[in-house]
Amino acid sequence: ALATVFLFLNYRQTLAKSKKEGEALTFLRENSYYRMYASQPKVLDATMMQAKTEDAIPTMVKNYLTRYKSPMVDEADTLVETARKYNLDPFLLVAIAQCESNLGKKMPSECYNPFGWGIHSAGTLCFTDWKEGFERVSRGLREKYLAKGLTDPHEIMLKYNLNSVQNAGGSWAKCVEKFLAEIELQ
Repeated sequence: ALATVFLFLNYRQTLAKSKKEGEALTFLRENSYYRMYASQPKVLDATMMQAKTEDAIPTMVKNYLTRYKSPMVDEADTLVETARKYNLDPFLLVAIAQCESNLGKKMPSECYNPFGWGIHSAGTLCFTDWKEGFERVSRGLREKYLAKGLTDPHEIMLKYNLNSVQNAGGSWAKCVEKFLAEIELQ
């Protein structure tokens, strides 16, 4: 709320100094930033600083993959970008990979499929590189699951890993939920 007051006052001062409202709005758009003021001990002065925000998600994904020594660590940014391209939570992809392949450490060699996507008794679907794997699985999750209203791990599991429901009491969804929470808390 305090930042809003400062931005409003900045706008009013700029508007008063300009000849036209359009000039003030252009100036404000081009030059505005959040201003934060803090009193200094025993000083009747104020300190101004500019706040810059950064997207923490890519860093969180990379840190998580690094912590578990995942072979996907160098492709963390690609994983996040691809998930976002399909309006997916990047943490969901990471949690699925953690449950299916220990983040890519336990999968067929040179397969690039840490998600268990298309791996079943009839064969194993492999991708040429991490990027292709991220792309195909993200698109598949969007089109075959989320677009059909399956958004919760328990709902996704009914189609993604039905064996987990039948043979393990829903352990796949519980696993995904566990690692989603772990990633978010790091």
